[in-house]
Amino acid sequence: MSSNSVLSSNTIRKGDLITCSKQKNSELFHAVLGGLGQFGVITRARISLHPAPTKHAEISKLKQQHQEEVTSLKAELGDMKAKQQHQEADLHGLRNMIKLLVQRSEPGMRPEEIEALLQDAQHSPIDANSAHGSTHIPNINMDNSEDASED
Repeated sequence: MSSNSVLSSNTIRKGDLITCSKQKNSELFHAVLGGLGQFGVITRARISLHPAPTKHAEISKLKQQHQEEVTSLKAELGDMKAKQQHQEADLHGLRNMIKLLVQRSEPGMRPEEIEALLQDAQHSPIDANSAHGSTHIPNINMDNSEDASED
């Protein structure tokens, strides 16, 4: 024990219980604190408490803020990944639409005929056995809730 934190102690010396402090029985007080039991045994001590360093609180606060920021960034990254996957699916649909137009359109087709061609492709199933790439075009302009109500 450090003498800086012990205010007083009850010490047994030669069978007698003695109360000592820096002011009362000060020689015994200092001898017992550093004597490793040679000058008496402390049975009770009154110590002073010091406030915890504010640095510890500041570090804890910074750790908490860092954890909150990391959690927020992870959530944002997850949202970005989901958005990217959706955009990749849309891009895939646009590629299929262009491929379909190149493969099946004819010179002189009217806009209504091209629109009908695209509408038919949106409602046709994907042909996994086709030697050509799929010409199925996902309906990227329709609300998914409409698709669910058709079932």
